[in-house]
Amino acid sequence: MTRSSMNRIFAAGGLGLSAALFLGANSFPDRAAAAARYIFFLAGMLAVLSLILLLQNTPSPDSHVRWVRSPKNFTLAVVSLAAYGILTSYLGFFPASALFMAALSWMLGFRRPFFIILGTGLILGFVWLVFVHFLGVPVPMGIWGE
Repeated sequence: MTRSSMNRIFAAGGLGLSAALFLGANSFPDRAAAAARYIFFLAGMLAVLSLILLLQNTPSPDSHVRWVRSPKNFTLAVVSLAAYGILTSYLGFFPASALFMAALSWMLGFRRPFFIILGTGLILGFVWLVFVHFLGVPVPMGIWGE
């Protein structure tokens, strides 16, 4: 598939998704007016960016697109995501996420344990601080839950 035809397909998909978001936000109840305004904003931005993608689309002679550059890494990532989804309900969000991030980093070729542990800890610490502590978003607790 060429880059220009792929851009047209994704631009059309973006326009369709923005229309669906806009129509869906129209059905929000009055008590969720702020949430509806945010969805309208997201839908508008998606529509504008999709139109830009559609209008700036100019074909070039060497514009063939390779969808998967590394089939091995792609397969590892998909299998890891499936395992992560299954393990989250058993182990809980944070242990499964730590295991997923460390294992996927290692499988994709990152070999410095210090940076893998540091990155995993910083990301999970940020998620806990913002989503669990400040916003009160419940996460699956798995075997650690009440």
